[in-house]
Amino acid sequence: MKTSVFFLFVVVASTILSSCTSEENASFNFMAIGDVPYHLPEDFERFDRMIAQINKDKPAFTLHVGDIKSGHIPCSDEYYEKIKGYFDSFDEALIYTPGDNEWTDCDRESCGSYVPEERLDKLRQLFFSNDFSQGGRPIELLRQNKTEGFEKFAENSTWQKSDVTFGTLHVIGSNNNFDSGKGALNDEFYERELANNFWLISLFEAAKKNNSNGLVLVLHAGLNYNNKDENNGHASFVTLLRQQVQDYDKPVLLLYGDHHRFMVNQPMRDNNGKTLTNFTAVQVFGDNDIHAVKINVSPDNTNLFSIDPFYIKGN
Repeated sequence: MKTSVFFLFVVVASTILSSCTSEENASFNFMAIGDVPYHLPEDFERFDRMIAQINKDKPAFTLHVGDIKSGHIPCSDEYYEKIKGYFDSFDEALIYTPGDNEWTDCDRESCGSYVPEERLDKLRQLFFSNDFSQGGRPIELLRQNKTEGFEKFAENSTWQKSDVTFGTLHVIGSNNNFDSGKGALNDEFYERELANNFWLISLFEAAKKNNSNGLVLVLHAGLNYNNKDENNGHASFVTLLRQQVQDYDKPVLLLYGDHHRFMVNQPMRDNNGKTLTNFTAVQVFGDNDIHAVKINVSPDNTNLFSIDPFYIKGN
């Protein structure tokens, strides 16, 4: 079994290398947003304003780290299709990874009393049904569902931009949909955990094989880097992430949402308590604060990434 899993890692990394051609090693910038829109209907106007100002700035692409609604808005097909329309109004590509509010919370009465896994299937059908991102100029993505054994996980993707490897991972808030209650089965969690951990290793392997200048990881959850409790739905992912970061000597940038407060920090430490200086986590704005984060990527920058708030006038 170990041999076959290692073989799959090599296959995925090689596929990423051959499918995502690198551009000239040049500077570029992109935007990151998430946890919007939440407050309806007023946030639709604010979201429109955000999109217009991002389009005016002309980033290479925009990332939405998840939560396209609050945990109390109905999880209807009509709402998802409306958000897809907003995503396609970005002039350039919009790459999206799901949050928890758009599927794990959908069993709430205020959300329509849906079966969460059915809503996740709907998201996959609507946003991840082909090999391209959303947005006015969609980019081609390599999706995990091209890998044998992970055909379900189209939302996990990767692409290459100017000698930087990017990847999305479906790791979410609400304890990653892990139910710590007695007798809970957690079938969905364990299946997605296996897929995410496999994809995480594949992304690091691809970055090494591509000789990338760095790696950008995109997910929703605000991770707890210190809690190894068996009831922590992020524990195995964080353990694996720490191992991979320590084995990679170039910058790693993690973009996430979940807690709705812009923050840049270096939260990961090694076994001796020293900060892993090649790892930076950036939490995007969200909820009442409908702003973006602008990331400039420059090979001339020792740290590769420069991170700045991008405030939306009127929001």
